[in-house]
Amino acid sequence: MERKILFYLTFLLCFGISIGNAAVEVGFVYLGDKGDFTAPALEFAENTFKTKQLAKADLKSDTFKQFGVVWWHDGDADPGGLSDAEINAFLDYAESGGAVLLTGAAIRYATLLGLENAEPRKFGPVENDGSRVGIIVLKETLELGLVEGLENVDGKTPKVEDWIQVNSTGFPVSGDYFDTIWKNFTTLAHAWEGGTNYTDRIAAFGYWEAGNGKVFNMNWRLPNYHKNNESIDQIEKLTENVINWLASESEFADVTAGDKLPIVWGELKSRK
Repeated sequence: MERKILFYLTFLLCFGISIGNAAVEVGFVYLGDKGDFTAPALEFAENTFKTKQLAKADLKSDTFKQFGVVWWHDGDADPGGLSDAEINAFLDYAESGGAVLLTGAAIRYATLLGLENAEPRKFGPVENDGSRVGIIVLKETLELGLVEGLENVDGKTPKVEDWIQVNSTGFPVSGDYFDTIWKNFTTLAHAWEGGTNYTDRIAAFGYWEAGNGKVFNMNWRLPNYHKNNESIDQIEKLTENVINWLASESEFADVTAGDKLPIVWGELKSRK
């Protein structure tokens, strides 16, 4: 075993390992309508990562385990109910070390998955309401690289407590656990709207631990990929950073070493 570990470490040092966007395999799920809030999110995922669209029939743990990150985004309509088998597929994947990203209406299913006991609010979609919203940077937001490449509201590199706008107007079908009714959630950024600071009232995003994996929640008015959003570059970059971080945490993410064949990151992590 020690010889195997030495081999992997030598391989890393000699050839370098990177989890680049092209190497991140994303399973994209939407179960509602493919409208103006959902279609651009799928297009962004396909342009940014190695993405495969998953249908309802694909909601199986063995299918999910082919992807470093499973992103479920429904922005146009309620996706409807899930069977026990479908719920268990998400849970088994996450608990086995996978990474799930819930955005739009999908965030409401955290309660159905048993991650929270409270019932989230439900709202949307609204194409244009003129309300600017964004995140408030925490120390953890910076440490995890989640705001790399973004600008604060003054056009500068973000620092702790800075405000970053990610949506200029409207919001998808979504929800949240307002007002501080979540109990098991690790908050990685606070939220603001207009001039109102919602610190400790709305968690902009963060995650639940699920066995050996994570279920990440980007909720409220944030995940708006609609063409009306003048801050689309910001929300797309934020989403890119989140997915890359989740992939680095996932047992099922491929790691590409130069032009060599990919190896499974989970296999390497299990040998630590």
